[in-house]
Amino acid sequence: MKGKAIFQLLTILREETDDQHRLSQQALSERMLTRYGVRLNRRTLKAYLDDLIEAGYPLNATQKQRIQPDGAEETLLTDWYLDPHFEVSELRLLCDMLSAMSSIPQTQRDALAQKLMHFAPPSFPKQTVQYPINYLHTPPAQQMLFSVEMLCEAMNRNCMVSFNYGTYVLNENGELELRPRIREDGTVREYLVSPYEIVVSHGRYYLICCKEPYRTRSNYRIDRMTEMELHEDFARLPLEELDAPAELPHQLAEQLYMYSGDAEEICFVADRRILGDVLDWFGSDIRIEPEERITHLRFTVHVHPTAMQHWALQYGKYVTVISPESLRNELASIVSDLARRYMD
Repeated sequence: MKGKAIFQLLTILREETDDQHRLSQQALSERMLTRYGVRLNRRTLKAYLDDLIEAGYPLNATQKQRIQPDGAEETLLTDWYLDPHFEVSELRLLCDMLSAMSSIPQTQRDALAQKLMHFAPPSFPKQTVQYPINYLHTPPAQQMLFSVEMLCEAMNRNCMVSFNYGTYVLNENGELELRPRIREDGTVREYLVSPYEIVVSHGRYYLICCKEPYRTRSNYRIDRMTEMELHEDFARLPLEELDAPAELPHQLAEQLYMYSGDAEEICFVADRRILGDVLDWFGSDIRIEPEERITHLRFTVHVHPTAMQHWALQYGKYVTVISPESLRNELASIVSDLARRYMD
């Protein structure tokens, strides 16, 4: 009886109390009777509450003093509540982050949000989970959570993994469809890789790995992987044995667009008005210097040159690449070609 009742009491405390919603012992007794048909006297209820505190649960109460008929002073504990697993702001943040992860299928996002609700304090407005943030560019996702689990297992077992890698196309019905890449002979191309690390860049999950038979680092979008299998008979290639054993990218700038290859030092000048955009893309671990023009700043970053090429074109109105010269020449050629297209 006690084992079941004490867990029922814990459920009431978890679901109905926090620092803004407190219950007296009398109210707790009434809740036990109403919800579970369990009648607890004052002494038994207090013993259960003491047991929960002794077991380490963050249970709180307010101390009040009462004068007994004989004049003795008695300390009473009332207004009981349990500290929540998550603060309201923390839970809101987690729900928003789930809504933002377009690489996870909507059904899985909804299921995860409902699981989080089991830890929601009474102060958390439950309707917020029913109105998630909507993100416009959300291509159909595959079983990404399963893929992440498989990849983590492969890294734990120090083995290789194979998968098909998809490209989005419009099918005959005009719908987006993820189709595996194929070889020249029409067969599906299978990728066999040594997995090293999973990183998140701009809300997308990537696997940093080495693809056989090469010995260079590659990056692949996890939400575009299908037909994944572990190969425990093949140990993954040690990271230090790569032809260019560079460290895995940990700086936001180096992860820009997640191009494979080594980052280079790149210098550019940008309008001060997009300083926030620069920090959003490259993080704060960059060098910023004043420029002769008071309206501009000079930035030095470490990033893959092809990724920087795309970024510079995206912000072409506000950005001028200073070095390296090879990147300046590539951008000049692209811009010249664009000008011809729009002038014709």
